[in-house]
Amino acid sequence: MKKLFLLIFLFVFVSGYTLMAQTIVITGTVTSSVQGEGAIPGVTVTVKGTTIGAITDVNGKFSVTAPQNATTLVLSYIGMKKQEIEIGSRKVINVTMEPEILGLSEVVVTALGISRTKKSLGYATQEVKGEAVSTVKSDNFLNSLSGKVAGVVITRNTNFGGSTNI
Repeated sequence: MKKLFLLIFLFVFVSGYTLMAQTIVITGTVTSSVQGEGAIPGVTVTVKGTTIGAITDVNGKFSVTAPQNATTLVLSYIGMKKQEIEIGSRKVINVTMEPEILGLSEVVVTALGISRTKKSLGYATQEVKGEAVSTVKSDNFLNSLSGKVAGVVITRNTNFGGSTNI
């Protein structure tokens, strides 16, 4: 009985060891190329072609357990250029990401939630600037929109716990 138990234990240990040999742990740090920004938290680091990945911590550090045959890491972050880094035989990969400057185009959202460009609409539109929303003179920013756009009726409920209706 002891020999059988020892044989089973040895088999489980050896098979677990061979499974561990089929993966590699890749660590590293992600920083910004912009002067003074340093490490970037929240960068998505994935192994290309798989669903394996990680997110950098507050210090920009990551650790990914990748298959032995993995060749490329993909790093992406909002406002930064997406990068693909070759792994090769490296176990520590430090990456410097560059900012990606994109201009936002003007988009109009219609009543049904359909987005269109302003030029493609066949009717007049009005715009409320961000400054008008950010300078709030009342406790609710919706109340400050009253009278800013034609055709929009904003009613305020003065009851305790009441809400504003548009």
